[in-house]
Amino acid sequence: MNHRRGFTLTEVIVVLSISSVLMALLLTAVQYARESARRLNCQNNLRTVALGVINHESQFAQLPSLYNGSFLPKPRTVMDEFHFHSWRTAILPQIEQNALYTRMNLSLPATDVSNQPFVNVQLPVFQCPSTPNSSRLVVDIYTVDDSSVGTAARSDYEAIGGVNIGLASGTTSLENIQFGVWGEPDSYLSISTNYRKPRLRDVTDGLSQTILIAERAGRPDLYERGKPVNPYPFTNTPGYGMDNHQASWAISTHFWWLVQSAQLGINYRNLDIFAFHPGGANVALADGSVRFLSETMAPKTVNALITRSGNETVTLE
Repeated sequence: MNHRRGFTLTEVIVVLSISSVLMALLLTAVQYARESARRLNCQNNLRTVALGVINHESQFAQLPSLYNGSFLPKPRTVMDEFHFHSWRTAILPQIEQNALYTRMNLSLPATDVSNQPFVNVQLPVFQCPSTPNSSRLVVDIYTVDDSSVGTAARSDYEAIGGVNIGLASGTTSLENIQFGVWGEPDSYLSISTNYRKPRLRDVTDGLSQTILIAERAGRPDLYERGKPVNPYPFTNTPGYGMDNHQASWAISTHFWWLVQSAQLGINYRNLDIFAFHPGGANVALADGSVRFLSETMAPKTVNALITRSGNETVTLE
């Protein structure tokens, strides 16, 4: 008589357990591979943007202004700083977006209704693929007269203006800032405000030792330690200096919002250098190279990489 042997319950459980482990390992490997590809894509974006800035500096003998537009020669107040065309707009011709640049109306604010079709153009070069935002648009963009005008496409990359070494933040005083590549106003928030012309030759710490642009991903939602602690629209006072205009690639922002806290380092909150890559964030240095900085890097070292003339010595592997 032939006996057909089946599987015992124990054997089935063992097989299912092994299969589960193998599937978990496979899923982890797939997720790792996908994140590696996203991080590489992000680094390529940053390199393109950094080279655009460097080429602009070579062509015009200065880095792009943080505040561009012929409707005003310069910001007169803090609120003006939220309506100019950004430094990213200024480098559009250098990153193969000249057609978009020529269509934008720089004789009117970036927040003017006439510029809505252009500031809403999605430019992947300004967006990190690891950022989890469900929408690529920033809502509640306001005009100079404080009326709602529409939306704007997001950016995950920002110029780093300097380091705040004092206790005060979000103020109009610059006395506690050690400045980076982008320089600083000669005087601040007065009728005679003049913005110095930032030049790469002013970077005495070395171009390969100074951060030009970095990830500040996830804006305008406020993140801390990788979690959204105050998504937009803010349910309470956002604190620190988060606003929705600064999340747009096309619209300028208040100079203070470009300043890194001296105490917090990388990936603590997205008011500073922050990314959704496990373990760190990408930065572009002033020589056009891109580095991945670990979130375990000491804040003192991060600060040294931001300042342009602090005479610090930093070794990057």
